Amino acid sequence: MFVLRRLGIGAKLVAATVLVLLVAGVPIERLAARDMEAALLAEHSPRAAVDAALSRSRRTMLFGMGAVIVVAVSVGAATTFFITRPIRRLTRFALAMSEGDLSTRAPLRGSGELRQLARALNHLTSELSRSIAEVRTERDLLAGILDGMSEGVLVLDRDGRILLANRALRAMASLGEDALGRSVIEAIRNARLTEAIQLAGQRDEPVDVEVELGRTLPRRLLVRVSRRKGPARTGHDVLDGRAEHEGASAEPGLIAVFHDVTDLRRLETIRTDFVANVSHELRTPVTAISTAAETLQLGALQDPHEAAEFVDVIDRHAKRLRHLVDDLLDLSKIEAKSFRLALAELDIAPAIDHVTHLLAEAARRRRVTLTVDATALPHARCDRRALEQVLMNLLDNAIKYAGEGAHVTVRARSVDQQVTIAVADDGPGIPPHHLGRIFERFYRVDAGRSRDLGGTGLGLAIVKHLVELMNGSIEVESSIGRGTQFTVRLARAA
Repeated sequence: MFVLRRLGIGAKLVAATVLVLLVAGVPIERLAARDMEAALLAEHSPRAAVDAALSRSRRTMLFGMGAVIVVAVSVGAATTFFITRPIRRLTRFALAMSEGDLSTRAPLRGSGELRQLARALNHLTSELSRSIAEVRTERDLLAGILDGMSEGVLVLDRDGRILLANRALRAMASLGEDALGRSVIEAIRNARLTEAIQLAGQRDEPVDVEVELGRTLPRRLLVRVSRRKGPARTGHDVLDGRAEHEGASAEPGLIAVFHDVTDLRRLETIRTDFVANVSHELRTPVTAISTAAETLQLGALQDPHEAAEFVDVIDRHAKRLRHLVDDLLDLSKIEAKSFRLALAELDIAPAIDHVTHLLAEAARRRRVTLTVDATALPHARCDRRALEQVLMNLLDNAIKYAGEGAHVTVRARSVDQQVTIAVADDGPGIPPHHLGRIFERFYRVDAGRSRDLGGTGLGLAIVKHLVELMNGSIEVESSIGRGTQFTVRLARAA
């Protein structure tokens, strides 16, 4: 039986034909022998003649049956070969298709059911090739969209393991290729994000949370976690009971979208600090002016000496307000990119002479020695008005904060492809921990002294912006007790 099961259709057909012929041949031979024996006995023939006749009859019948069997086997084998050959071809084609070779086609030979079967297989192959091409196109489109997004996208399965993380999220969270298949707490290591994912898995509505990722350059990220919708189930699925066997589709997992709000939060902080600083800076002069005016109204106008003193207070603080408003307007224009510069090849020596001439009286009142060293210089590529404003702020600060009897020097040199302008003083200097923030708006090394001297806290911020608009750079060096030097570097004219 085992050997019979291992045989193909053709071999089974031949074996069955032989067996039927053998089974049918034995009774036929016996019947023929019995009839012949009866005929011979009826003729009263001798026994030996009867036996000889029977022997000849059996031999003849056996030879005939053998010939019949040979013919039957030959016909069966030929028939089997011609029937099974197209089936074997279709089998090879189906195996090739199952292994992924969709370019081959079944031969349309013969007629009848086999030809229809070949045509159906070819149609199935064409449809499958088209469906696979569509899936690949959609996959490539989806991958391109996800990689082109600035938002991070994280897709989790129903067990909370990572199925997909796009390029933006990999950069935000510093994820590697080994993140796929791992849990969020293992790959990203953020407790608040893990809690949000767990909460979203228990609720129908999305969960929003703000997290901070990264250690070297931390980023603030607004994350929305929601459930992924699974494929819709049809009535046939319910009737067949497929829902019970396909629990994975009932809970397809979660999707989290990450929005980088680092710059937004930084701008909000800057705006809040700016409003607070402006309010604080405005409060002092406004209060002084209001108090002086009330005092004059209450009778101080009758005393010429007191009246002159309070009028001087009003004038001084009004000028301070005007300077603050002017600086605020300049800074807002610069940061809004509406402060237009006209860069040109400029001889910086006349600009330095003009600014030092304007500040000569202020230096004389504070007994500050002002020295200029700027001769035989190449032209620099800059804007004259912006350069004069930069020099005005730097020299005014040096004269104010260097102290009485100090020395302030302006030196201009040509170094490589740059023209450098250094404003140095031998005053008290700036503590090292202040140097990193000295160009921030409203930042003061000595807030009380700065306000007494009429500073607005915006001068160096304006200087930095103007120098950068001229494609230059500025740096500061200072030592306690040895003074401070600001160096402006501008591109030399071609």
